[in-house]
Amino acid sequence: MFTTGSKMFVGATVLSVVAAIVFAAATGGAVGLMSTVGLVTAAVIFTFLAGINLFTRDGNTPSMEQGIEHTAAAAQPPVGRSMWPLIAALGVGGLAVGAVSKPVVFKVSLFVLFAAIVEWMVQSWSERASADIRYNANLRNRMLNGIEFPILGTIGAGGVIYAFSRVMLAANPDAGRWIFIFIGAAIIAGAFLFASGRVSSKRTVAGVCAISAVVLLGVGVASALQGQRTVHPHPTVDDASQKALCLEGGEEEVDERASQDVSLKSNVVANIYLREGGELVAVINGYPDEAHEITVPRNAHIGVIFHNDSDEPERLTGRFGSFPDKPEAVSCTTAVHPGKSAYLGFQIPKTNLASSTPLEFIVPGLDGASIPIVVP
Repeated sequence: MFTTGSKMFVGATVLSVVAAIVFAAATGGAVGLMSTVGLVTAAVIFTFLAGINLFTRDGNTPSMEQGIEHTAAAAQPPVGRSMWPLIAALGVGGLAVGAVSKPVVFKVSLFVLFAAIVEWMVQSWSERASADIRYNANLRNRMLNGIEFPILGTIGAGGVIYAFSRVMLAANPDAGRWIFIFIGAAIIAGAFLFASGRVSSKRTVAGVCAISAVVLLGVGVASALQGQRTVHPHPTVDDASQKALCLEGGEEEVDERASQDVSLKSNVVANIYLREGGELVAVINGYPDEAHEITVPRNAHIGVIFHNDSDEPERLTGRFGSFPDKPEAVSCTTAVHPGKSAYLGFQIPKTNLASSTPLEFIVPGLDGASIPIVVP
């Protein structure tokens, strides 16, 4: 005996088969073939649905069965509302957009889709775990909260940090300190109110935090769209424009607020001292006596520490050779104050050609303050 629902699907199946036959007989070519295939596919689908409906008997239950009023599908609580189908649809849309735009969009969409599928599956399973809605909700929370909270916390913290960085990069440098002071004071004031118990409602606390986060993210997005301010790079002694400063000496902008102390460094081959009177000597690691030349290997990243024991700010300059088709390799420290030190790292190129300029350490402006570099 066919049920009402199965009769509808059987009729749709017969109609699809008849339409396929008529269309195939009346239309030829590629259009007729594709249309016939589509109608036959629809007939197969309707047949499958009719079989399922016939097997389940339209979901009807015998009224005389014992306890049917509690076990029937109609007696079960309705499925709760879920946002995960919408998020899964957004993930699928993001996959399509990311496939033709940027790989990062595709990767993020793939993660969103995977998370939505897992959340949707666990929620659907937990809602049918028992007849107790509260127990089902607790069961779902025990399974996923241990994963959700760290991930959501990381995403939230990353969003806040990114938004705050966009604000600071777009703000005027002089206003930056006031923004820090205002935000810090607001956080301390809010924390004091929450800790004092004057704001005891959890909804109030959650609402204030949510509004603050939304405002910060909104301002961050607006700042990102506006673009960051122009940041003028501070020159360093490694810039090609500072080569003349290394050879001629003097103090420039590059020396302003430069470090005057050296932390622990690796690959230091020697300590070079500028004595009072302009004498430059080296103390090679492993040798107790002072030396007036330094032997270094080729193609090795090594360095020396310069100590200024004179009465004036001075810099140590290394001249590391000039080879065919290449300008002279010159590097120097910033101006070192009296009694202070600086690190100079360098590398002698690996080549069999002879350098047309001397390899040495010098102090610009001091005649005779020189230590030759010997390269085996």
